[in-house]
Amino acid sequence: MTLAFLLFIVGPFLIVGWISAYTASNAMKDELGRTTQQLVRQNHLTLEKTLSLVNDKTVTLLDNYFFSDSRNYAFWTGIRTLGQMLEADAILERWSSDGTEYTLYMHNRSGLPPPMDLSYKTRGFKYMDERGEVVPEWASEVMAEGGRGTLRVVPDANGNETVSYMRSILNPDAYDDTLGLLVVSRLEVLLTRDLVSVKLQDHANIYLYNERGEQLMHSGEADAPIVDPASLPPGQEGYYFNAKGGTEWLYAYSRSSLFGTSLIYRIPVETLAGSQGNFQVTMMVVSAIYLALVLFFVLVLLRVVVKPLSQLVAWTKIYEPGKQLEPAEQPPRADELGILHGAFLKMMRRLDSTFEENYLMKIKQKENELSTLHSQITPHLLYNTLDSIYWYALESGNTDVGEMVKDLSKLLRIGLSKGKTIITVAEEIEHVQAYSRLQAKRYPDTFEAYWDIEAETLAYEMPKVILQPLMENAIFHGVSHMDGEGCIWVRVALEGEDLCVRVEDNGFLPVDLERLTAILSGSDSERGYGIRNVHQRIQLHYGESYGLSYSHREGGGLKAMVRLPARKAES
Repeated sequence: MTLAFLLFIVGPFLIVGWISAYTASNAMKDELGRTTQQLVRQNHLTLEKTLSLVNDKTVTLLDNYFFSDSRNYAFWTGIRTLGQMLEADAILERWSSDGTEYTLYMHNRSGLPPPMDLSYKTRGFKYMDERGEVVPEWASEVMAEGGRGTLRVVPDANGNETVSYMRSILNPDAYDDTLGLLVVSRLEVLLTRDLVSVKLQDHANIYLYNERGEQLMHSGEADAPIVDPASLPPGQEGYYFNAKGGTEWLYAYSRSSLFGTSLIYRIPVETLAGSQGNFQVTMMVVSAIYLALVLFFVLVLLRVVVKPLSQLVAWTKIYEPGKQLEPAEQPPRADELGILHGAFLKMMRRLDSTFEENYLMKIKQKENELSTLHSQITPHLLYNTLDSIYWYALESGNTDVGEMVKDLSKLLRIGLSKGKTIITVAEEIEHVQAYSRLQAKRYPDTFEAYWDIEAETLAYEMPKVILQPLMENAIFHGVSHMDGEGCIWVRVALEGEDLCVRVEDNGFLPVDLERLTAILSGSDSERGYGIRNVHQRIQLHYGESYGLSYSHREGGGLKAMVRLPARKAES
């Protein structure tokens, strides 16, 4: 058993554990790569947003001071006096309020000397070709871009490198003519704020490059190696792993075509994963020790568990519900096997009790069936008695009484329907016609009933005793006080997939439809038991989309409509 335990449990456990650890490590690295890539993308979007604001600001400046007003255009292209020079510097100084510096280089087309020595100026307004002024070496490359903005790293007046956004100023009258350059320097003030907003792990670095491969910004260790953006895999964004100097590094990058920038993260994997690898090794060792302890406990527990389980198996094989089986009582145990033993005994007793209750229930059911057969004798005797009264009335010459007894017999026979709840339309019409004739004899010269029944509907089914409560309401609440002018119409027709039954009267008394609706919905339970019973029985049979509804009848009176699904009765 020990050998089998080591071979079939410990061995597979260690193998599966190693495979799981390897798979989990790769999955973790991929997840770290995707997460870092998303972080790079978001950080790059923030940087691009900052650069977009700078670009929009330069567009606004050029539009306001060059293209929207000819007088402004004449001012910037014709600065000759010291006052004009100071005014231009003041304007550019106002645009430098966010920590950046705006410098405007203009061609001196007239060749006149400037009103002051401009060689000492580091920002503001400058001529590109005044005496003694060296034209920046990057000026021709920027002007070749034709008005498109570009990012460069250029030296400032002190010889320090600064990130600058620059674009050439085109002549609004001739776009192939360049008037000068607009340069926004010290962008590192804005870009550094976006880079340092991301908290880096130890020994991690962030690089920002322009489209020329020049490093614009760097955040991290000062002696970090340079990453060549051209060595990155193709694509707008991605990540990969690379091992250098015994350390595995994660490279996540994002490229943007808007300003041609590339953002690269270089992070050591161990700082992201932490001590995950050591933890996995520790867990494998602990698991192996745990399995050895489990083997020892299994050998001990087998002696404690197998014997009681064998007894339970033996009882299970010989036990039959209803057959009394009393296993030998044993001292109760407080462990799980003791609970299982007690539960098995309780289950045996419950099954025996259920078996006995089921037997008694069957006997009770037979008694109920016998009682039902006896109760069916009573309606049969009642029908025979009413039939005898009917013939006696005819023989006595009292035809009206005989017809009333006959109609009463129909009411009872169809109302009971041998216990059926669904009858045919023909039977229901016969039932309500019998009721109508009885009421016509009870209240002579009070109303007249009209029947409009489509012949094909007679074979369809409907719940029994649906129309009688509606006819009763139409007589007593609609036409009973009309002195012979009352009319009641009963119509049955097919409408698409539905069977529609309408009971209408021409009563003149006002009707409160809201009260009728409240009665049908059950919110008014004090009155209208009959129509509420009709509505609820229909919905119980066919669902809430069917039922009883009321509306005013054209020409006066009330219309009750019953909507049922059109189903033919089974023959």
